[in-house]
Amino acid sequence: MARNDRSYIAKRDQLKSVARRQNLPCWLCGQSIDFDLPWKHPMSFTADHIDPIALGGSMTGELRPAHRSCNSRRGVGRGTVPTVKPVPTSVDWYGHR
Repeated sequence: MARNDRSYIAKRDQLKSVARRQNLPCWLCGQSIDFDLPWKHPMSFTADHIDPIALGGSMTGELRPAHRSCNSRRGVGRGTVPTVKPVPTSVDWYGHR
């Protein structure tokens, strides 16, 4: 499956829509994302794969919003734990509380 696969593109676009609507920050640095920046800009939105593709993750696996530069800096296998705490929600989705 490639990055231009329809199911990946749909999932990425859905994440971008939700992140924009809910004003979700970059999950790696915690700073806000400007969703109107050109896609090549270092602070633009990108969908970060929680399980890196190079380490066996799926293209349609769990994605989180990130800055392009944060996602690139994270690389393969480095910084797999977010550097900031997850954004608080009204539901404990991950059982961390």
